[in-house]
Amino acid sequence: MGNDDREKKKLISIVGDAFADVYCYLDDNTPEVRIGGDARLTQPMTTVAGGSGVNTSTHLQSLINNFGIDGGSYQVNLQTVINENDQYGAILASHSKQHGFNLLNRRVSDFPSCFFGTQESMQQDVGKSTGHCAVIVARGERSFMTHLGCIEDFKGSHIIDESINGSYDLQHLHVTGYYNIVCFWDGDLKQKLAEIKQRNKQITVSLVPQHDATEKWDGGLMDVLEYVDFLILSEVEAKGIAKYHDSVGQSLFEYAAKFFGDNCPNVYVVMTLGSNGCCLLHNGVITQFATIKKNAVDPTGAGDAFAAGFVFGFVKYMSEVEESTRIITSDALKMSMLWGCATGSNCVMVRGASVPSGKGTIYQTLQEVRAINNEVKGVKN
Repeated sequence: MGNDDREKKKLISIVGDAFADVYCYLDDNTPEVRIGGDARLTQPMTTVAGGSGVNTSTHLQSLINNFGIDGGSYQVNLQTVINENDQYGAILASHSKQHGFNLLNRRVSDFPSCFFGTQESMQQDVGKSTGHCAVIVARGERSFMTHLGCIEDFKGSHIIDESINGSYDLQHLHVTGYYNIVCFWDGDLKQKLAEIKQRNKQITVSLVPQHDATEKWDGGLMDVLEYVDFLILSEVEAKGIAKYHDSVGQSLFEYAAKFFGDNCPNVYVVMTLGSNGCCLLHNGVITQFATIKKNAVDPTGAGDAFAAGFVFGFVKYMSEVEESTRIITSDALKMSMLWGCATGSNCVMVRGASVPSGKGTIYQTLQEVRAINNEVKGVKN
C-alpha cells in the first residue's frame, strides 16, 4: 500500500515557546522581599513544564482526547526549541510524552538529538540551556523572570510545513509566544507563514503574541498579521500593541476595534478579559462573551488554555460542516469563544499552567457558559 493510499492523520500544528517553570507561591503571610533581603516560604518550590507552546499543546491534546473531532484521527504537534540534554529539556520531553502530543525539537545543534533515535540523551552539551522561568504567584497574580536560553535561536526558517511529506493533513496552525521568540521578529516568521499559506490555502492560522518584556510591542508583529486569521491576546497585550492609554477618551474596546480594524481588517481579534470573559473585534463590531467566575488559585497559563479551547472549538465546528462550505462564520466564532471561555476559566482552579481539567469539569462549564451567552450580539463601534 502506497503512502497516498493511507488515510492521512489530521494535524493541528503548534509553533511556540517551551520553558521549565520554577514556581514560587507566596501566601498572605509572606513578607515582601526587598533587594538584599530574605523571606521564608511555607510551600516548597516546584519545577514543571511550561511555556505558551507547551501549555497550549497540553490543553488542546486533552480536549481532543476527551471530546474528539469528527472526520478522522487528529494529532497535535509542537514545534519548539529545547536542549534535550539538560534537566529542563528532560522535563519538557517527559511531559509531552505523558500528555500525548509530539514535541518536534527544531534546535540546531552539533550534537545528535535524542528525538531522532540516538542514545545521546546523557551527552553533555556546551550549547545554550533550555529556557526556564521563575514564576512568582501572589495575591491572584503572577510575575515572571525568564531566561530564554536556546528558544531565542528559533527561526522561522526552522519551522517544518508538516503537510509536505504527505503523512499529515494540516488543518490549523497556531503560533504562540511571538514576543519570546526574537528570531521570529521583523519578517522572519512572516516569510515562513507566507510559504505555508501558499501551499495550504485552506488552512487557518492563529497567533498569540504573549507579553513583550522589552515593552516596545513591535517586532514587526503587525506585518505578520497579513497571514493570520485570528489574533488572540490579553487586555495588557492589546493596550501595548495598540499604544492605548487612558487619556485617549475612548474605552479600550472602542480604541482597539478601530486600531485593528484600520491596520489588519481581515483579522479576527480575540481579547481575553480574565474573569470578565472575552470579546471579539472584527470590522468595527465588538462582541462580548461572559464566562463563569471560578475560585482562582493560579492564573498562570489561563490565556494559553483559552487559546487551546478556541482552536479546538473552531476546528471541531469546521469538521462538522461540508468541506465546500467551511468558511469563518458567526456560529463558528461563537463556538470557538465558548470553548475558549470554558477551558480558560477552569485552568485557574489548579496550580500549574499545563494541568488540563477533566472532561466532566469542562463539559459542565461549557454548558454554563453557553447558557449565559445565549443571546450574545455584536455592537457596531
